[in-house]
Amino acid sequence: MKNLKVTLIISSLAGGGAEKVCVNVANGLAKIGWNVDLVVLNLKNSTYLFNVSKNVNLVELKVNHTRYAMYSLLKYIYKNKPNLFLVFNYELTVLIVLLRKLFRFKFKIISRNINTLSKKIEQLTQKFFSKYVVKFFINKFYCKADYIICQCLGMRDDLIEFYPKLSSNLGVIYNPINEEVIKHARSNNIKIINKRDYLLCVGRLEKQKAFQYAIEAFAKISEKFPTLRLKILGIGTQEEKLKNIAKNFGVIDRVDFEGFQKNIIPYYLYAKATLLTSLYEGFPNSLIESIKLGTPVISFDCPNGPAEIIKDGVNGYLVKHKDVDDLKNKILINMTNKFNIENMNFTVRKHDLKEVIQQYDKLLKSYNYNIHDEYN
Repeated sequence: MKNLKVTLIISSLAGGGAEKVCVNVANGLAKIGWNVDLVVLNLKNSTYLFNVSKNVNLVELKVNHTRYAMYSLLKYIYKNKPNLFLVFNYELTVLIVLLRKLFRFKFKIISRNINTLSKKIEQLTQKFFSKYVVKFFINKFYCKADYIICQCLGMRDDLIEFYPKLSSNLGVIYNPINEEVIKHARSNNIKIINKRDYLLCVGRLEKQKAFQYAIEAFAKISEKFPTLRLKILGIGTQEEKLKNIAKNFGVIDRVDFEGFQKNIIPYYLYAKATLLTSLYEGFPNSLIESIKLGTPVISFDCPNGPAEIIKDGVNGYLVKHKDVDDLKNKILINMTNKFNIENMNFTVRKHDLKEVIQQYDKLLKSYNYNIHDEYN
């Protein structure tokens, strides 16, 4: 098929899971012959900027927020005449749907749902502008995308329950494992890695990630394992609060706040286990990356994703949601279990980057067609 053209659009290239997936998908599509534009609102704090392939055309709109992007995005559309948008942000999806309606554009819009939307909508009610403006526009326009990609079955079911009319208009494409992680796992013998004495948490230090549960569970086993440490990777507004929690539990001297780390691979490799204590997820990339690198995972059974990744005793353990005692017990079991690396890797085979890119390729081709004349 000729003229394979797609525009990926995301708010930024900062150090988050959606940004990492966006860059991997952009690079993967460009590698197999797509003409890829990657549009970002701005390049501030662009952790993944240097991961973008030279075969991807990077476009910066130079605005700070979606609500200011309309004019710049219109300029991009008229200049580049896109056939197809792949959107990595629900607010950007709403904006692009609105522009298509107002200006009668003919391009197609595929949105990658980045989180459990019902939980995000709940959060929007906490601020006046979000409650009465953003929430209204999401409810009215988000469903008008031509297709919505969910990252797991749980997310799909949540979206159908929230918007029943979407049931015929969405599907599941699991997140790919980061390319650097795959390369490292293939080129190194991870079976011979000697684990070090620490547990690992990875993610933004925000309420959603709820790392206070990990700190509390760690405190409950700290006397039994006097040399064990807890390493927390990430930055966010909850850092001081989490430090105070560690202090109150008497383990502040054994909890390491490592900040944001561009290269997480060594942290995964040597950890006894990776913990996830989120209130909810879209799809936790940290779990599949950890498993690929031979480190078991212990996660709350939160909505959504962990239950579709974890096979108890094979690649880690699933924990009752927000149950600290169950989390503590699963950590204790993990400390004495020997995991088979090959069996662990088999559980994340569907997250192989090449396989995921093939799924995106097939979907995008079904919506791609030449519409340049429609702009004239």
